[in-house]
Amino acid sequence: MYNQRQAKNQRHSFVVGVEYRYEDLFVEVELGTFCTTLLHAQRIANSINSIILFKNHMVIIFKNAKSITISDNFLKHEYQFRICTKPTMRPLNLSAFTDQEREDFTQNQSYIVNEENKKEVNWNLQTAFQYLQDRYDAQGRTNFSFGQSSFYAIPVSAQKQKEIQHETS
Repeated sequence: MYNQRQAKNQRHSFVVGVEYRYEDLFVEVELGTFCTTLLHAQRIANSINSIILFKNHMVIIFKNAKSITISDNFLKHEYQFRICTKPTMRPLNLSAFTDQEREDFTQNQSYIVNEENKKEVNWNLQTAFQYLQDRYDAQGRTNFSFGQSSFYAIPVSAQKQKEIQHETS
């Protein structure tokens, strides 16, 4: 008999990735396609601790302190940069807000960036690094540390799953 617990633990193929942000620049990194449960796919995506952009490479640091390096010669097609097109709002001192004002602020759409506010750019790592140096007057900086924005685990279609299983068997 089929029950919800069995369905919850069934293995499927998921495309897993993360999106990290430094100010108005987002970088999406596809970690790969995994045949696993949804919960485990989410754990894989959540296993990244930080992403650091250098002039000629990007380092992805995992929570277990291991890391991988991405360069334009290695894993070039596994990342995509997006720029935020929404005008920058001035910073506010939230400590001066009442509880109700803080609650209203968290719902204020002028401070929330969504997918419609992001524009894909066809940049390599060096171009993204140069953009951040120029944009934030940081010519002496040797790296930029991106903070987590979001992660995803997208189920792969049944047809695509069959193709993946055929390729791996």
